[in-house]
Amino acid sequence: MSVDSVKKHKYSGFINPAGIFQFIINLLGLYLIFKAALVWNTDMLWVYIFWLLFSTATELKPISMPNNDQLTVSFAVHISALILFGVPIAILSSTVANIITDIIGRRGWKKMLFNVSQYAVTIYCSWFIYHLVRSGSGPLELKADFLAMVLSCLTYVVVNFLLVSTVISLSQGTRWLRQLTNDVKLEMIHFVTLVPVSLLIVILYNYEPLSIIILLLPLAMAHFSFDNYMTLRTETKNTIEVLADIIDKRDAYTAQHSYRVANYCEAIANKLKLNQSDYETLITAARVHDLGKISVPDSILLKNQRLQPEERNLIIDHAMIGFTILSNLRFYKSGAKFVFHHHERYDGTGYPHGLKGDQIPLGARIMAVADSYDAMTSDRPYRKAMSVEEALTEIINNSGTQFDPDIVEVFVQIVRNELGVKLKSDAI
Repeated sequence: MSVDSVKKHKYSGFINPAGIFQFIINLLGLYLIFKAALVWNTDMLWVYIFWLLFSTATELKPISMPNNDQLTVSFAVHISALILFGVPIAILSSTVANIITDIIGRRGWKKMLFNVSQYAVTIYCSWFIYHLVRSGSGPLELKADFLAMVLSCLTYVVVNFLLVSTVISLSQGTRWLRQLTNDVKLEMIHFVTLVPVSLLIVILYNYEPLSIIILLLPLAMAHFSFDNYMTLRTETKNTIEVLADIIDKRDAYTAQHSYRVANYCEAIANKLKLNQSDYETLITAARVHDLGKISVPDSILLKNQRLQPEERNLIIDHAMIGFTILSNLRFYKSGAKFVFHHHERYDGTGYPHGLKGDQIPLGARIMAVADSYDAMTSDRPYRKAMSVEEALTEIINNSGTQFDPDIVEVFVQIVRNELGVKLKSDAI
């Protein structure tokens, strides 16, 4: 795993934690690379060239993750080179391979320097654990050294993950734990599938060096299968969000409504310190919470007069239709219930099921406040937008009846802090 893109951090002009962290890792990494170059045995030149080409090939087409990580299958090559030939060849082949691929990918010298350095640190830590746990110092014995090899793989995964997640977190000013756990399940699945491949490379190379060629095809297939899954996942998310935006734009007064609601939900989730899984589920659901309005005719959606009972029923049904669409998509399945219940009321008089209090999913309670606030502060065909102060007062007046009081308190604090809004009640 390496760094893809790092946004400009929020510490410009002040102490730069990301820069300090990168400097420390770069210093350690360059020292290890220099040390590996000094002790490298030139008799292993052809082995080094082969492993360099192998490592370069596995770095050429990285998989970009939503959290700005990049995944490759180079892990299998680094670990097998480490176990078979020791730390110098593993570090040097990784270093040159990353320089080549980062130049081709035009990632810039800062990202390149950090990538080669963090890989050097990661490989060295894996080597340290391998030799700490290994029972002997002679030729490799697969049965006796199996535990050492597995722990070396685990060390690689943990150190690599920590280093890359930390630099991205510090650079973007995001919460470290949230960055660390963002898509962690997907990335761990990717790594875990490569552990047996790494060990198989070692076994086959010991048996017959050229036999590892037969692993190239399954290794490539595993990589491209995961890449295709991530592409399909991203394209599905983008398509649903575009569709939601098109629905918003049917009414000029509600354009970008879902985008703003997602931003409000994000602010509330940050204040409540939701874990990464709940946070991501809420934000992705909020972006498409009105998707079900695709079933509502323009004549009803844009009507500037009181709705008839049958017309109101069509509006009410949009929550169920949105739920039906989203619950069939794996990426949205867990958040579909928030869309279904975001019109429930805290006192139990909402729809579709009349849920009350904590019976309403937390994400739906958060979404209800964000959705209502944005609706009140937007112009509509039948009324002008409320001011921020008026909308907040309305939210507060409906705390405990329409809205969860705890979420109302958090949201009011957010708006006051962000916009400096003072309510009349503040002066009393």
